[in-house]
This record gives sequence, C-alpha cells and structure tokens, in this order.
Amino acid sequence: MSDLYIIWGILIFPLFFMIFKKKDIKIKKPKLGVFGADIIYTDQKEKNKSPYVEYGKILYSKKYDIKGKPDYIFKKRWTGDLIPVELKSGTIKKDNIKPYEGDMMQLAAYFLIIEDVYHKRPKEGRLIYSNYMFIIRNTWKLRRKTKHILADMRNMLETGEQSVNPNFIKCRYCICRETVCEYYKED
Repeated sequence: MSDLYIIWGILIFPLFFMIFKKKDIKIKKPKLGVFGADIIYTDQKEKNKSPYVEYGKILYSKKYDIKGKPDYIFKKRWTGDLIPVELKSGTIKKDNIKPYEGDMMQLAAYFLIIEDVYHKRPKEGRLIYSNYMFIIRNTWKLRRKTKHILADMRNMLETGEQSVNPNFIKCRYCICRETVCEYYKED
C-alpha cells in the first residue's frame, strides 16, 4: 500500500509543480508605478527633490565590479522589496512578444548591483516598452547567465579574443548589427 502512495507521489508532484510554478516573465500593459511602493532612486533630474530619493547617482558593485544607473528603483512599503524599473523607448513587435535579450541582461546586471549596494536581493524587475511591460523574475538561472556574460566580457577585454557565432536569430535585434559588428552582414 505504501508503494502505491510513493508511485502516486512521483506522478502527481511534477504535475503539481508545473501547474503552480511562477512564470519567469509576466506581460502586462505598460505603466510606470509599482503598487504599494515608493521611489527610492531615479536617474532622472528633478527640480523638486524629495529627501527620501537618490537622484542620478551611479550605483557601483564592488563584488561584481560593474556600475549602472537604473531609471528607477521602487521599494515596497510592507516588505521592503526593491524593484528596479528600466524604461525603453522602443516597441515590441506583436509577432514576437518578449523582451530583447540585451535589455534583460541590463536588468539582470542591475539586480546584481542593487543586491550589492542595498544588501537586499530584488525578487523582480520591470522592463517597460511603449507597448508592453515585462515583469522579470530574478531567478538563479538569469543570475548565472549574467555572471557568465560578465566573465566572458572581462576575458574578451583582457585577451582581445572573442568567440562569435552570428546568426539571424541572435543578431536580428542586436544594436551592433550593421554598425560595429564585423561578423553579421545582411545579404
């Protein structure tokens, strides 16, 4: 009888996990504010400055040796969770509704910086385009990928060597395409 419970547990647990697993990316209509949160940082220049907000300061992570200026950081009133928000001037095409890879990596770098500077790991951040807002979870997978990219960039700067595998899928939205990239040429 107990073997039957074990077998049912093995069959049911993965199904339960798939149903209730949080999505890594949520898609919503764009809006700047975060419900139940206040702005604690902005890179915007304001005339009427609040004493509770940091303005335009470059955030530097000693641990990762990276710096940046997110557009906004909100702090939840009840939990103290920090939420970086990055505004993008572009739009997302309706046939491919997902954030651009470079923008996700930028937000992920902000996750690392904020954790080091404010000593609190953000659970999520937001990428806001003119037509969509993406709520991105700060997963271990995303963090690991960001750390690998940072390591690759440092190695490339030190050695001058790079390994590039250009292709249409990777390169189609890249800002370097047909500008400084010597590898990808559109036919």
